[in-house]
Amino acid sequence: MAAAHDRTRQVTLLAMLTALCVALRIVKIPIPNVQPVTAILMLVTLQLGLGAGLLLAVNTMVLSNIFLGFGIWTIPQIGAYAGCILVVGLLARWTPLRRWFWAQLAVCGLLGLLYGFLVSAGMAVFGQLSGLGFWAYYIAGLPFDGYHAAGNLVFYPLLKKPLAVALQHYQHHGQGGSVQ
Repeated sequence: MAAAHDRTRQVTLLAMLTALCVALRIVKIPIPNVQPVTAILMLVTLQLGLGAGLLLAVNTMVLSNIFLGFGIWTIPQIGAYAGCILVVGLLARWTPLRRWFWAQLAVCGLLGLLYGFLVSAGMAVFGQLSGLGFWAYYIAGLPFDGYHAAGNLVFYPLLKKPLAVALQHYQHHGQGGSVQ
């Protein structure tokens, strides 16, 4: 019975975080590619682990793209966020990333650039861009990747404390604590 309760709590938490990310991705800020989803995904990955970060990323992209436009680009977007989550997870495992705010902030900013590169690489595969076509596509997107990175640098410090407190509260008031 306790295991079923824990699983229900984990699913409920992921559903609420997904709803938050989807809503924040849909709400339009006047600057393109500036939204807090990447910062939330990084914080969730650091706090709850790779599994939670990956599930949240996939759920967020699929559900938000139903509203924003679903197409072949959804696959590279999911792959790009999966790559970003893996980088965060590996850094958290092999470095003291969890203890250094400034390192977290730098990584979060760089995730905006990494996400853009990985989406471009994915579009090269699915859009069959090659050689100069890939580089033209990637370079054309660099300003938007810069906006994404700058937005991450703004949102991460704003969200770190409240989201960390909420997730710690979740972990301490239930059995388990990580979302598998």
